[in-house]
Amino acid sequence: MRRILPFFVLLLSQLSHAQEKITIKTLLDEMYDRSSLAEWPRQEYLCKQSSSYDRSSKVKKPEDGIVEGEIPGKYHGKPGWFGNGDQSNYCHTITRNGHQEDVMLDVEGSGVVTRIWQTHSEGSYKASGILRIYIDDNETPALEVIGRNVIGKPGLVPYPFSFCAPELTENPWWRGRNLMFPIPYKKSCRITWDGHKMYGSIGGWAGNYYQINYREYTSPVNIESFSYEALKKYGKDIKAMAKKLREKNTALEGDSFFIKPGKKYELNIRKPGAIDRLQMRIGCANMEQALRSTVLELSFDNEKTVWIPVGQFYGIGYKMAPHKTHYIEVGKDRLMTSRWVMPFKKIAKITLHNYSDEAVVIDRFAFNVRNYKWNKNSMYFHATWREEYKSKGDVRKDGDFVTVQGKGVYVGDNLTIFNSGPDWWGEGDEKIFVDGEDFPSHFGTGTEDYYCYAWCRPHPFSLPFVSQPIGEGNKTWGMTSNNRYRHLDAIPFKKSLNFDMEIFHPFCMPLNWSPATFFYALPGAVCDVKPDIEGVKRPVTLTLEQMLDGFPQQYKKMKQKKGFPIIFGRKD
Repeated sequence: MRRILPFFVLLLSQLSHAQEKITIKTLLDEMYDRSSLAEWPRQEYLCKQSSSYDRSSKVKKPEDGIVEGEIPGKYHGKPGWFGNGDQSNYCHTITRNGHQEDVMLDVEGSGVVTRIWQTHSEGSYKASGILRIYIDDNETPALEVIGRNVIGKPGLVPYPFSFCAPELTENPWWRGRNLMFPIPYKKSCRITWDGHKMYGSIGGWAGNYYQINYREYTSPVNIESFSYEALKKYGKDIKAMAKKLREKNTALEGDSFFIKPGKKYELNIRKPGAIDRLQMRIGCANMEQALRSTVLELSFDNEKTVWIPVGQFYGIGYKMAPHKTHYIEVGKDRLMTSRWVMPFKKIAKITLHNYSDEAVVIDRFAFNVRNYKWNKNSMYFHATWREEYKSKGDVRKDGDFVTVQGKGVYVGDNLTIFNSGPDWWGEGDEKIFVDGEDFPSHFGTGTEDYYCYAWCRPHPFSLPFVSQPIGEGNKTWGMTSNNRYRHLDAIPFKKSLNFDMEIFHPFCMPLNWSPATFFYALPGAVCDVKPDIEGVKRPVTLTLEQMLDGFPQQYKKMKQKKGFPIIFGRKD
């Protein structure tokens, strides 16, 4: 009896979780609850993505004759790993009522669509298209609307669930259109697009770019499928959650102290719990360098899991700029706040290192520890940082965000770059491999698409789960910082996760390329990104002359350009 009792307890526990009904409301509650990411999901799922990525991109094999390091552009329209024809590629096509619909997503089983991102070339934007969502094998769509009236425009659901990024641009088609709202289904989900397909058909080249993230539950679950009736049923809850995601957060009172050059500040928390607030304001004569050379290190129960420059931890790279997301906020008063929930069993340690040659002032430093009971599903919070300094612009390759060995959930990242070129830098696609996949379950359509905007727009934007505090380097030389924090589209992994982002500058100009990643993992997980003390000591790049030092041909080419600005952030 003693031997079989634990089995029945486990079985009853699993059945109990399976019977917890998944609805639009419970998913919205999970979306808002930051602590839900800190534990392994009770209702296990896989996170996957369907997108319009170039179908000529295949798994890298020696017989393909395509290897990393060859000249950009060679692959366009050819078989290989770096294809860049990412528009209007679909799963397949169906015929309904005598007309064709292009299928963007077609999945069986229980799941939830968690994010739809879409943009169009100018011609196809003018004509738009019809979006149809079929639920649970029903031949009548649960939703049939003009796409741009739902994705990016408050109509079906309110802002900020539906939004454009950036919100304002010179032209309405220069934006990413987003729907971050749960669409649950019991048996199946099919999403189709009915729009222009041919180049030059409407006075411009017609292209539909899309990314759809979705959950695929791996065990039986009780789901209430999406419908207009469900939207009406939970209408008040939807409006209330939209308001909560926009609420202003209150700051904590805090302490002030100096950290001398080469020194550190340490603080131990000797009681069980979870840090759910960590705030500070930094001051220094060389603020840009301080944001890079002041490093936050966190350890939980003697496992060091966080080592990251404070500027990148707070999503601004190394230039102060306000933005507000659900997890990270930088105010106009320069107060920086994190609301990641970071649980631990017994002890936590906060360390701030000053690797610069100037003293820094830490002001309004404060944190909050909530009561938390560690359990078998609890995970430690991790944050990593690395920089690929002066990456050669004539080499196209996959840059490593992070590779993790262990069990956990990937929850976000940010990317800071310094662009030395006259135009866009981010044609590269994300490629995320989970648990040793042969082909990535996430294959993207461009770096800015991953960060939910489009057409390399430089305008700042700030929303609950994505932001671009700084976009100066998007259309000319300068710095850019992009953030994406995951919620219902967090990526669980049981053995490993490998996140690559293709580095591709179409104008073959060098880049400083600095990704930071955030994930939770069970004790014992390890990753390939190690502390880079020399990297954070290195002077940050503020001018084009600094960036192109060592690249005489590129420097000569840029100097011949009209204006040739040499002051950081100037747009001559």
